[in-house]
Amino acid sequence: MSDIVVPRELTLPLTNGRSLTVWAELNHGQYIAMLSRMYTESKGGELKRDVLKTTDATVIAYLIDWTLTDPQGARIPVRGLPPDDVQDALNNLRQATALEVKRAIEAHHATVEAAGEALKKTESSDDSSTRPLPSASAAA
Repeated sequence: MSDIVVPRELTLPLTNGRSLTVWAELNHGQYIAMLSRMYTESKGGELKRDVLKTTDATVIAYLIDWTLTDPQGARIPVRGLPPDDVQDALNNLRQATALEVKRAIEAHHATVEAAGEALKKTESSDDSSTRPLPSASAAA
């Protein structure tokens, strides 16, 4: 298995035939950018998690595009926009729509995190360097 994240898009369905296009997996840089949007630094240099920004930071990290529309029925553009502009688009959504987007992406993020944890367990159990060497008495 490669140690490099190959960018891969995934479609998450929403209600009413709408959908989200998200990253299947974040690379390290995307993950750090997500964390930087979640935390603020105090005057003393201490990092504090801003619980009000946590979900939006996850959405912004994963979201590539969506099929959401404005009142005239035109698609709301988000593909390729800077994170602050994606935040503005999120801020303008109806609360019910924003919650649906957030829940879909949070569920995807939880699935990605769980898969990563499972992979670590599998890799560590398959790693022969962590297995004990046979004892001299077992060889005799």
